[in-house]
Amino acid sequence: TRPGTPSSLARAMGFGGGKGSPGKGFGKGGKGGKGGKGFIQEGPPDTVEVMGEFVHGCEGDLIIKSTNTKVPYFNAMIYLENKSEVGKVDDVFGTLQQVMFSIKVCEGISASSFKAGDKLYINPMKLLPLERFLPQPKGAGGGGGGKGG
Repeated sequence: TRPGTPSSLARAMGFGGGKGSPGKGFGKGGKGGKGGKGFIQEGPPDTVEVMGEFVHGCEGDLIIKSTNTKVPYFNAMIYLENKSEVGKVDDVFGTLQQVMFSIKVCEGISASSFKAGDKLYINPMKLLPLERFLPQPKGAGGGGGGKGG
């Protein structure tokens, strides 16, 4: 075969089979993924529960003191009591006894429109138990170790 022809190129890359040599072909290989999940507009949840109280604004974000016993997911949507969107959880900080978080507000929402003590709400499915952030006690025996080397 001439250089540059498809069969010579395939052989050079380890894919064709020459005389008497088995071809490697494309055989078993990983299948490509379907790509990342696109953004899905969820809409307001059926129920919301109090997540915390507005403390103050900071560079356009809202700073919230959590009054909930659970911790919000990052990027979880935060709502008013009437389920209108306020913004998304941007950062969680503070101690385990006093969890605080910041909210990146939606377009058209201003931090100056809130006053200290205003309650904000979250979809209860977007919460993690506080225990998830505590040291876990050592369980009785884990899986056995493999062969040492």
